[in-house]
Amino acid sequence: MTLSTSVLDRLRSLSRRRPSPTWRRVLALGLALVAVSTFFWPDVGHPAVVASRDLPAGTPLTASDVRVVSLAAPLPGSFPGSDAVVGRALSSPARAGVPLTDFDLSDVAADHASVAVRVADQGLAAVVRPGGRVDVVSSSGEVVAENAAVRETHGQVVVLTLPRLNATRVAAMSLDHALAVTLR
Repeated sequence: MTLSTSVLDRLRSLSRRRPSPTWRRVLALGLALVAVSTFFWPDVGHPAVVASRDLPAGTPLTASDVRVVSLAAPLPGSFPGSDAVVGRALSSPARAGVPLTDFDLSDVAADHASVAVRVADQGLAAVVRPGGRVDVVSSSGEVVAENAAVRETHGQVVVLTLPRLNATRVAAMSLDHALAVTLR
């Protein structure tokens, strides 16, 4: 028989004794500090750019138009920083506080513009799809614009994105008569 006790015996004897009031106070203070520190812990959400106010479609975004917020879950197509959206235009209206995604922004550059064209052939207008490319032809057979991007279609009206000078010319010609488009 030995006089030295094992580690297991020491743990058993500690578990039988009540902790002193000082140890209980230290433990309570430590738990209170942990609780307070979790209140001030930074949010581990997912950053997303939202509109800071209601914005109409076509508005080129500035730094004052957007702000970054933290979302509980990641939103597909959202932007983590405002630098990715500043200078780009909205393709549809945006409400204040609603996250902006890649679908909300148009790919129209500053030197491009979108113009609505009434297509002479309604059957052809039904074939044209957003994202396609077309050439715009006048009634005299002159090619007014080449390789125009189709942005939207609404019945016989096709919205095209062109260089700004061509867009102005196409808009002026479409006032007089319907234009034709050729598919690329």
